[in-house]
Amino acid sequence: AVRKTGTTVIIEDVTFPVEQLAIGVNRLIELFDKHHYDEAILFGHALEGNLHFVFTQGFNNPEEVARYQAFMDDVAQLIAVEFGGSLKAEHGTGRNMAPFVELEWGSDAYQLMWALKRLLDPQGILNPDVVLSEDPHIHLKNLKPMPAADEIVDKCIECGFCEPVCPSKGLTLSPRQRIVIWRDIQAKKRAGVDTRELEKAYAYQGIDTCAATGLCAQRCPVGINTGELVKKLRAHSANHLKAADLLGNHFATTLQGARFTLHVANGARILLGAPRLGKISATLTKASKGRVPLWTNAMPQPERAVRFSPPVKDARPRVVYLAACVSRVMGPAAGDKEQTSLLDKTRSLLEKAGYQVVFPENMDSLCCGQPFASKGYNEQAEHKRQELIGALLHASRGGVDPIYCDTSPCTLRLVQDLGETRLDLYDPVRFIRTHLVDKLNFTPQTAPIAVHVTCSTQHLGESQALIDIARLCSTDVVIPEGIHCCGFAGDKGFTTPELNAHSLRTLKDAVLHCSEGISTSRTCEIGLSQHGGIDYHGLVYLVDRVSTAR
Repeated sequence: AVRKTGTTVIIEDVTFPVEQLAIGVNRLIELFDKHHYDEAILFGHALEGNLHFVFTQGFNNPEEVARYQAFMDDVAQLIAVEFGGSLKAEHGTGRNMAPFVELEWGSDAYQLMWALKRLLDPQGILNPDVVLSEDPHIHLKNLKPMPAADEIVDKCIECGFCEPVCPSKGLTLSPRQRIVIWRDIQAKKRAGVDTRELEKAYAYQGIDTCAATGLCAQRCPVGINTGELVKKLRAHSANHLKAADLLGNHFATTLQGARFTLHVANGARILLGAPRLGKISATLTKASKGRVPLWTNAMPQPERAVRFSPPVKDARPRVVYLAACVSRVMGPAAGDKEQTSLLDKTRSLLEKAGYQVVFPENMDSLCCGQPFASKGYNEQAEHKRQELIGALLHASRGGVDPIYCDTSPCTLRLVQDLGETRLDLYDPVRFIRTHLVDKLNFTPQTAPIAVHVTCSTQHLGESQALIDIARLCSTDVVIPEGIHCCGFAGDKGFTTPELNAHSLRTLKDAVLHCSEGISTSRTCEIGLSQHGGIDYHGLVYLVDRVSTAR
């Protein structure tokens, strides 16, 4: 992570006879000094005489390549000839050691290897030049540069640890591939090459289909969040600043517009029928390139505008309830067996546990800024976030009262970079485990329940707590394997539905015998319900159903 930008990391593994290991360590260090690899480190498996050495190397000019060549020649001579060791202790031979196989094994053994190779692979099509090569300089050809691309990702060594959790891997690009191609675009630009066609393809492959939830950072050894690069690139093309200002400054009207849109969609469902509307919607979404949101059976009905009652003075402890904008707009789907809104269900559960529920003033005008940030409108996003923080400070009497946010992504955005601001913020999982579990009696149901741990829940460190709470509520908890992110990503499930479908392609089979699923994000639950074939609800629905007040 601290290497010079533009250099790559070389890792090799060699073996000395165990009784000569200490001498070998010192001789390798001498070679590092001789060739000026001052940052090189040694580690390994001493019991086997196995040493790994790691150093950083640039391949951007002939002098650096020549230095590398001289170093590898000296390493091969030291290990294979002087000490009679092995140039490969446990990793594959590869092109880097192919020129030195004969040096290590001798001419007779080397020719026997080639005879076997030609018998099995007479056309030389199986891994050419990887283990055996007739080119003594194969290790100096096709060297991969790592040009500077952006400070967010320049630390990446393209190891690929990020890939298993990426929802777009296999559909378009993985985080590693996004970085590789962006590096190539930047290098070509600096060389004066026209990159317009490449950037046009990258817009969809790299930017539009990135969920930007940052799970890749959790797997990355140096914490690179490729989603941050994607958000930065979105900001470069975010050219509707006046519209973003208008929406942010008149957010209550924006929510009314969203409710009206859901009313229209629901009316179309009643008029046309769900199957016909689904086909028409899919056609419109494709033709408009995502500008017209996709309608599915899991599409929410409009939620009525929230009516607030002023707080009263009584002995009950207070909790400030921050209902996310999606909770204020999106009610249950028409076909959902559960028709109580998330807001009403949450308020009911909190009151069951003995809390007086208090709402921030002018709540329909408030937003954490996540919808703006995901589109690249960072200034508007931060304005809405600060506006909400101010309202929460007032509602919580300067941070005295806990604040319950019913949606994990909003909670995550609010708790980041709070500095000295005193807000006792909770997502549903943390609040339930901290404040409700000891105030309720649980009678677990026998019906199996599917659990989806959202990306935000993972970032908040509440994954296991969510599973533990689910197990308090049900004797049969199912956590679908291999689904790390649902790919709905706020509104991608509407505008780029193929990302959501690809990410959840294995969900239906995994939850076949479940009657219900739970999560902590209303938008995630839309995609989960659609592709899982069961209704997904907020965690509070399950907790409320199986609990009574103590």
